[in-house]
Amino acid sequence: MAAAERHAALRQAFSCLPPDSQQLIALLIADPPVHYAEISARLGIPVGTIGPNRSRCLDKLRRDPAIAALINAAEATQPSTKRPSRRPVRKMRA
Repeated sequence: MAAAERHAALRQAFSCLPPDSQQLIALLIADPPVHYAEISARLGIPVGTIGPNRSRCLDKLRRDPAIAALINAAEATQPSTKRPSRRPVRKMRA
């Protein structure tokens, strides 16, 4: 059930992306993988812009309310992997 909800949220968020962003993400997750040179040729964009565009697309997906809620829920249920911060030892004044 949870997997179906995640997939539905992702499909909905993906459909809100502009068509060029949808095409880029679709090519990046294709199986078998599509090389950046091929993505560049298909979309008519420079190879050097694929990574930054990908990053912006993923940021948009993460900011979608349904996806953000899933991310927050997942983070709340996972144990913290951060080490407790150490406070510096304060020297006593003489």
